[in-house]
Amino acid sequence: MSRSKSVLVPFGVGFVVMLAVAGTSLTSVPLSWDEGATLSAATRSPGDLVHLAAHKDAVIAPFYLVLGGMVRIFGESDVVLRLPSLLAMAAGAGVTAELGRRAAGQAAGVVAGLICSAVPSLVSFAQTARPYAFAFLFATLSSLLLLTAVRAPAWWRWTAYGLCLALTGVFHLVALSVLGAHVVILAMTWWKERDRTLWPAIPAIGAALVVVAPLVWWGKGQRSGQLHWVATPTWKTVVALPGDITFSAAVGYVLVGLAVTAYAALPARRYAELVALAAVPVVAVIGVSLVAPVWVPRYGIFLLAPTAVLAAATITAERVPAAGVSRLVRAVTIVGALAFLSLPAQISLRQTRNAPNTRTMAAAIHENAAAGDVIVYTDYAWSMRPTLTHYLGELEWSRTAQPPDVLVRRTAAANGTLEATEFGDIRGKLAGARRIWLIGPAAGVFGTPQDPLSAPGPKITYISERYEVRQTHTFQAGRAVLLVARYDAGRPA
Repeated sequence: MSRSKSVLVPFGVGFVVMLAVAGTSLTSVPLSWDEGATLSAATRSPGDLVHLAAHKDAVIAPFYLVLGGMVRIFGESDVVLRLPSLLAMAAGAGVTAELGRRAAGQAAGVVAGLICSAVPSLVSFAQTARPYAFAFLFATLSSLLLLTAVRAPAWWRWTAYGLCLALTGVFHLVALSVLGAHVVILAMTWWKERDRTLWPAIPAIGAALVVVAPLVWWGKGQRSGQLHWVATPTWKTVVALPGDITFSAAVGYVLVGLAVTAYAALPARRYAELVALAAVPVVAVIGVSLVAPVWVPRYGIFLLAPTAVLAAATITAERVPAAGVSRLVRAVTIVGALAFLSLPAQISLRQTRNAPNTRTMAAAIHENAAAGDVIVYTDYAWSMRPTLTHYLGELEWSRTAQPPDVLVRRTAAANGTLEATEFGDIRGKLAGARRIWLIGPAAGVFGTPQDPLSAPGPKITYISERYEVRQTHTFQAGRAVLLVARYDAGRPA
């Protein structure tokens, strides 16, 4: 095999294996809570997306624009919504493999790519219509381009680096904390070599920051409304970090242990660079979070790329004592062990995302619907509205009509938010409705009471006085309750 082809092997292995592992179960679970927001936003016009960004999710608006283009061309199926994330994460695994090849050789590159597919969180976000896979891809690619430009400076390399750094921030602002590691790497290189060819890094970084500045401004104004639930980190946050980021404590701590051990497998400079890429961003974000909490473990999945490379360097290094065990046997054994340790989480994420199963809910409503049925949503069900409507719309309604969402006065798109506005005239809108499908979180989720008619608020109060529960269907974190008017309580549902 020629060298030009062999250098593509690690990237190809990382890309293909992630594509296979995540792609085989891409739609095994229905759209989750957050994907409800994605569905709502991605099905809007560009003008409506700008309207949304002015009120909410401004920092995710570029992702919504990309997905919106896909939806307008190919439709809004679950496959279309999730395919961009799958391709981005597969490419990210390939870039991680290439980063490993350049840092520690061909074998390390292949192993780093394989490790990505053994990390449950990376597979999960490859199957999720959210921007995290894009952030992982561009944060990793920007780090690879930086290390390439540092070793072989050229204007086009610095341009490519600046572009990828900008795209990192465009798809997720917290991932832009990778810049902290880049500054450390540049400083280490400058201190050692005093090389003026590193100066183009300054305008490259400056241009990237100019590009993301509007998102930073909008995001700052919306932070309190969108991240009010994020807690201030403590020492427990740091201790739990490996497991929280990987979705598996066993996988997380094994990777960290292998990464730390890489000091014996790599030259000091390369080890320091990779450690900086894995450690500096989390230190920076947690430090900021002590003042203004923004640390959420899933935001840090881009840290897994340098961690995987460090672990791969340990696994494949000749300098690491292994009692005569060949590198191949060592790699197969350890990567196999990681895959085994990840199995419980890998299986779980293919069964549930701790979100309402609105796909099965739609099927149950379809099976049990009768003429004249209507749908009413409870509080905290704003994310269920777009997903349930999505799945109801995929079904054939020949026996009876699809139950209408009768209380909607203004759609979420018209409001420029993610929540619809409902009519205040509940009596008028429900007049003549013999049966109601009451949709909301399951009992115990967001404080939802066991009795669906005991929740506070004028809407439920009005309904509880005139309807009673006939059937209750729980679908993981969601619930569909069939209510029948009291004057019809004796009739069959």
